[in-house]
Amino acid sequence: MKSPGILKETAEVLKQTKERVLNLKTLSEKNKQKVLRLLDEAARNFEELSADVVVDNVELAEFFHRRAVELKNNTYDKRIDRLGEKEYVRDVERINRYSKAAPYDFSGKIKELNKVYKAYLYGLVPFFIISGIFGPAYAITALILVIPALLSLFSMKKRGSLGLMLAYAVIPIPLVMGALTIRYSIWALTTPGELARIAEQMGKSIGFAQFAVIFLLVLGVIEVALLGYAAYGLYKHRHAFL
Repeated sequence: MKSPGILKETAEVLKQTKERVLNLKTLSEKNKQKVLRLLDEAARNFEELSADVVVDNVELAEFFHRRAVELKNNTYDKRIDRLGEKEYVRDVERINRYSKAAPYDFSGKIKELNKVYKAYLYGLVPFFIISGIFGPAYAITALILVIPALLSLFSMKKRGSLGLMLAYAVIPIPLVMGALTIRYSIWALTTPGELARIAEQMGKSIGFAQFAVIFLLVLGVIEVALLGYAAYGLYKHRHAFL
């Protein structure tokens, strides 16, 4: 495999860049310390990854190497004056983000992320079912969330940061809805009068009403469990998104 060698070279380039930063006069002391920290972290990430490559993605490895070389070549006072200090710092932040996202392309961590995608998707299904059962007000809320939910799924599949932000905007309402469903279902199952009211409203037997409430309870538990796992997983793997 060629990728490990290229990634290791990338780490070396970033270490050399760090040495050049020490001699810069253009950067403020605050930004210099920030740049040194980010470069040190990025170099360490690429070096560690070079020993853990499972997928030989040569094209991407060469892209990272080119960006590192470009950054190194820009690490001169005159170049930074021309680019602007903020733009230079943004370039350093970018290579640092690449180093954190790279394991998902080389070390097979994408499999873990795919489990989170599925949990998010399957966790939304009970939410839409429950919303339809509870009536128009809840159904309207679910409809409002359909578009951001779909956009988040499409964007996250491409590892876009917009998808991550949309997912975190979507998740809270279904989680609350699932928790309320669990609470109501347990209360209904332990309150005979409520089961009788449900049976009368549905025009069915109390046994059928009990089955319906248990079904709601199961949906609520699945929803909370899957979306809770998805929320945790998305935070844990947040560096995968660019």
